[in-house]
Amino acid sequence: MIQGFNQGGQRAVDIIRMQLTMEDMVSSALFYVIDTKTSYNMLLCRPWLHENAVVPSTWHQCFKYYRNCILKKVLGDNKPFTEVESHFADAKYYFEDAKNGKEVLSPQRAKVMK
Repeated sequence: MIQGFNQGGQRAVDIIRMQLTMEDMVSSALFYVIDTKTSYNMLLCRPWLHENAVVPSTWHQCFKYYRNCILKKVLGDNKPFTEVESHFADAKYYFEDAKNGKEVLSPQRAKVMK
């Protein structure tokens, strides 16, 4: 049983392991597939974050990690809402551009492969 953000329980339809490739980071993650409408595409849990030495930022909708002494940054979806479902309280925190010349991977550059 998966506990949702709305405190409701949901059974997993399936469980899949996928290989995630983001530039020089190659990792494997276990995903629980649920049949419901959500505001997210996937969630990465603490074991994956710790295993890959990743620091997530909910505020900035990204995560950062070091590879070969270089700071890497992977952005989440910078426009996660449609006009219909956009609420100012949620949407005001999304920014268009990355700051100060750090390497940035957009969701389009980060590939998810089976």
